[in-house]
Amino acid sequence: MQDPPHASVDAGAPEASLDRIRRYSVPAGLNPEEKFEHWRTWYGSAIATPVRLEKTEKLIRPGFNPTALSLDGPGFSLVDVTNEPATCYWKGDTSSGHWLVHFRSSCARFSFSGRSEEVSPGTVRFLDLSSPGNFHAPTGLSAVRIQLDRSLLGLNDKSVKRLEGLGDISEHSLVRGLILPVLSGWQRTGMDQEMHRLQPVVRSMMTALASSLLEAPAEDGDLQPARIAAVKKFIRKNFRNQALDVDEVVTYSFLSRRALYYLFQDEEFQVSGYIRALRTLEALELLTDSGGWKRSPADIADASGFTSLRAMRRAVRDATGSSLRDVQENPEVPRIRAAELRKRIGI
Repeated sequence: MQDPPHASVDAGAPEASLDRIRRYSVPAGLNPEEKFEHWRTWYGSAIATPVRLEKTEKLIRPGFNPTALSLDGPGFSLVDVTNEPATCYWKGDTSSGHWLVHFRSSCARFSFSGRSEEVSPGTVRFLDLSSPGNFHAPTGLSAVRIQLDRSLLGLNDKSVKRLEGLGDISEHSLVRGLILPVLSGWQRTGMDQEMHRLQPVVRSMMTALASSLLEAPAEDGDLQPARIAAVKKFIRKNFRNQALDVDEVVTYSFLSRRALYYLFQDEEFQVSGYIRALRTLEALELLTDSGGWKRSPADIADASGFTSLRAMRRAVRDATGSSLRDVQENPEVPRIRAAELRKRIGI
């Protein structure tokens, strides 16, 4: 989930107190059309799956006032919204998350990907965003949803479709006893201060629920490819941060160092090697970029995530057999090596 524009966060909240919870309301002083555009911008940036909003009415009423709260976690997110009339569209891809939505208000016509139905207060539904789709939300629709990276659950397309076709699952014991209390009270629990401890809890709840609903056990072996994919996704997102190391990945994955090692034992790169390879590739592409502005080697090392210029020099020499000066003066061979490295990394 990307950070929303700064203008969309409560103007009165100081930066240090925002933590991970972001609050949204339409700013005062905007005309109705400007209000909708502001809402559209915030929504498109706050939802992990790339989406766009379109108006469903020619004129936006003067009282247009959607509100929302969003919270990012490691591998999951929460969004609590009271909506104004709009239709949400997305293109869909296999990396998109899976939504579990708790509808707190009634809705005479909630339409999801062409299926229109009446929604009662308290309804809980799975919604799949891996395929192209849309939903129409009328005025006053109030809902809170949790989105979890589907790779963390090891669900295939068939399982996801089965979950989506179940209808209301609000009476399920896990939903009533564990999940609804989380979705109904997360703003009041200080959850934003406990993010790194929550991911295994959230994942366990969702895995247990999916396993129960599908009447199939969750096998660790079946989750291994998904776990590797999730760890790699985390590293690709954060490798430019110099603080990223194996310990940070251990914290994210909730695996021990030994378990993380065995998870990657058949991969070409172990975790530390994968981080270094990504940083090396970034450095090579910046060093040989003829179209960009000239950056110093120290700036490139910093931008690539290396903790020092010396570390980048060593990595570049290991990858190309050349010094930094040779790489910059004769970029053709380093570009070939960069392409080979990109292929080995798998991106």
